[in-house]
Amino acid sequence: NLGPETAKTFTVGATARPSFIRGFTASVDYFRVDLKDIIGAIPLGVILTRCLNTGDPTFCSQVVRAQNGILFGTSAGAGGYINGTNTNIGAGVTSGVDLQANYVLPIEDWGLEDWGSVSVSLTGSYLLKATTVPLPGDPAYDCAGLFGAQCQTLNPRWRHTMRVTWATPWDVTASLTWRYIHDMTYEQDTNEPTIGRGTRNAFNHKLPQRSYLDLSAQWVINDMFAVRGGINNILDQDPPLVNNRISQTGSPNSYPTYDLLGRRMFVGVTAKF
Repeated sequence: NLGPETAKTFTVGATARPSFIRGFTASVDYFRVDLKDIIGAIPLGVILTRCLNTGDPTFCSQVVRAQNGILFGTSAGAGGYINGTNTNIGAGVTSGVDLQANYVLPIEDWGLEDWGSVSVSLTGSYLLKATTVPLPGDPAYDCAGLFGAQCQTLNPRWRHTMRVTWATPWDVTASLTWRYIHDMTYEQDTNEPTIGRGTRNAFNHKLPQRSYLDLSAQWVINDMFAVRGGINNILDQDPPLVNNRISQTGSPNSYPTYDLLGRRMFVGVTAKF
């Protein structure tokens, strides 16, 4: 029987507008989400590991082999899969720190008051903890800074978006954006309980950091027409390749968190009548 989930959320933050840096505002927020009796599927790797290590029919009955004995079938009817049954997972805790900062450069103090305005904004998040107890009584494993099938998605310690915007006096606004994703380690190459093996995957031990630069601009011609355009991923950064047994079958050998399409340009027109 599945019981109701319980969740406790705690946040605390602070905002600063220092008088000695005119035009600067920053806020820092700490968050913690504590979940208990989460209704979810037991991670497939946990089911397989428990079956292999203990022979417990509770887990082994969820491993459905194909007729030739393999675990990678092409259809449910033919077998070759692991059944991820729902249960009240013991608990999960996610905590981190969010950062926001904005700065309007005092270009008028530099004798450039006729050049419009320039502003810089930063939005970032640092992940302190992302723990999961796969089954009641099990030790918790922490996915912060990790990726893999049991961690289910990417969990970078740090990621941010930084944008520099120039509002020109000629009805044109231009922005340069830096998107950053910190590097991560494959979950099995750690000593985390349940998911770690302390090994080193030859191909996917680490996913390297990725930085993307985007350029965009908009020209407001008049009250009726505006033109916009830009280039995303200017440097044409490729996503890190990941074995599809890690990123899950059907994925493009990577995670959609990364920029999968490479450099791309766009242009558009807005008309009001």
